[in-house]
Amino acid sequence: MIFQGNARYPVREVVLHCAAIRTGQFDGMSGFQVFSTINRWHVERGFTGFGYHGLFMPDGTWVSGRNFERIGAHCLERNRGSLGFLLIESRKVERVGQFWDWFTTAQWRALRAKIAEIDGIERVTGHNDYAEKLCPGFKVKQEDWLPVF
Repeated sequence: MIFQGNARYPVREVVLHCAAIRTGQFDGMSGFQVFSTINRWHVERGFTGFGYHGLFMPDGTWVSGRNFERIGAHCLERNRGSLGFLLIESRKVERVGQFWDWFTTAQWRALRAKIAEIDGIERVTGHNDYAEKLCPGFKVKQEDWLPVF
């Protein structure tokens, strides 16, 4: 089990996000370049930097963000006890659809594998479960992300 902050909030949830980008905006960029760009945007907006715990590139590459023991800055009122994972779209999200409309099989596999590595995760949600946003661009369903025993 992972615990966050001085209050040691138990981490039981992963919240999925997407980047609000133009189609192809990150094409040809490495995961580190994407991370650095988003970090710069967050700092320019007055935030403390990259608010997610990591990101997944379209090829499935994982790039670490905030330390899992640090409370994120990714979903208002849901940061304590959750990990925020950012998916970099393979094309622009314009409406809420299915995962496969904007993301890749490689991302799905890598994200499921990352979630399976983390002890204590009980639910996976989308940012749109807590805010009037398209993010992550699809309705998150538990059965797509958590192993069934």
